This record gives sequence, structure tokens and C-alpha cells, in this order.
Amino acid sequence: MDSGKLDTRVIVKRLTKTADGYGGFTSTKETEMTIWAHKSDLKGDIKTQEAQRKLYTDIELIIRKKTADDILDNDILQIEGDTTEYRINERFDSEHKYYTTIRATRIG
Repeated sequence: MDSGKLDTRVIVKRLTKTADGYGGFTSTKETEMTIWAHKSDLKGDIKTQEAQRKLYTDIELIIRKKTADDILDNDILQIEGDTTEYRINERFDSEHKYYTTIRATRIG
């Protein structure tokens, strides 16, 4: 993998809980970091769920290994300039010591 192919900016969001002042909590998504990645579309599928048709799109992101170490499995990914959010399904080292591949599915 050539580092020049890391041409897509990805926003990494993390859910945080804050006290609402009434004994409860409010969950919000905060931007944790912005990273560079090489994005590939894998597949798309339309499924009917609860009487609604939804589009599920799978993507693959290749990023630097040291950057991937800071991303948690429950973080939410968003391509910069797009409102679509992705949930991380799996991750693995694609090239020993240098790059990590993350596969994710579109949310909603």
C-alpha cells in the first residue's frame, strides 16, 4: 500500500455520556479525531426490516496501524462531506506493522 492512496478523510466519533442535571444522562456523539484512509466500497444490499426497506452498504478502510490503535470498536465512522455513518464490523492488520483494514456497515 502506498501512503499516497490514503485520500479520504474519515471522522471518528465516540459516544459520551453527560449528566443532565436531573439524575439521568444524555448520550451525545463527539468528534474524537479525523484520519486519512483509503476507502473501497465492498457491497450493498437492500433488506426489509420492520416493514421498512433499508440500504446496507459495506465499506473497507485501510489506515495506518498506529492511527488504528486509537480507534475503539464501538466508535462511529463518517466520511467527511457525507452524513452517512458507519459501524465497525471487523479489523485486521493488512500489512504487518504498517496498515490496518477496517470493514464497516452503513448505519440506518
